[in-house]
Amino acid sequence: MAKLYFRYGAMNSGKTANLLMVADNYIKQKKKVVILKPAKDTRWGLQSEVKSRAIVDAFSAELVGTDHNLRELSEVRSIGQKLDAVLVEEAQFLSAAQVRQLALVVDELVLPVLCYGLRCSFMDGKLFEGSEALMYWADTIEEIKNVCQYCNAKATKNLLKINGVPQYEGESDVVMGDVGSEAEIQFTPVCRRHYLNPPA
Repeated sequence: MAKLYFRYGAMNSGKTANLLMVADNYIKQKKKVVILKPAKDTRWGLQSEVKSRAIVDAFSAELVGTDHNLRELSEVRSIGQKLDAVLVEEAQFLSAAQVRQLALVVDELVLPVLCYGLRCSFMDGKLFEGSEALMYWADTIEEIKNVCQYCNAKATKNLLKINGVPQYEGESDVVMGDVGSEAEIQFTPVCRRHYLNPPA
């Protein structure tokens, strides 16, 4: 039975590596997958690829903007050579409408959809739009665990420091290229205690 999965974790928890291993398993079984990646994700300087620090090879991905209908896109990609699964990198950057479209991919096209991303932004108490929608629509929600940078507690938050100063307000979907090139940007996986009281 096809399901909509949301696999989330704090920064550096291995989400992308997990996605690439799943993709590799499908490919080795001669099955067809498409990897969707929001255009907002500009890490590594890659546009149409997904890469992990833990895996040498990058995998091809299809960039999606906020105006793409993911249900229609999945149906088009399945014509002629039927898809076996849809994988989504950095799913937190999807719109709520796009997450609902992915639910329709599962229900109407009977395809499993596996979404990977952050649950919460660096902003105090804020979920990403895509993550909030996935928490509502997903059939299965799984946490990919990581430990706090400053202790051995479970990392549940993402701390953003710009020039060493913790940030708790601003645009929720900040990526590395968004802040001036002169600024030192650091995202860190942390527990709640160290999110609220980070070491200097």
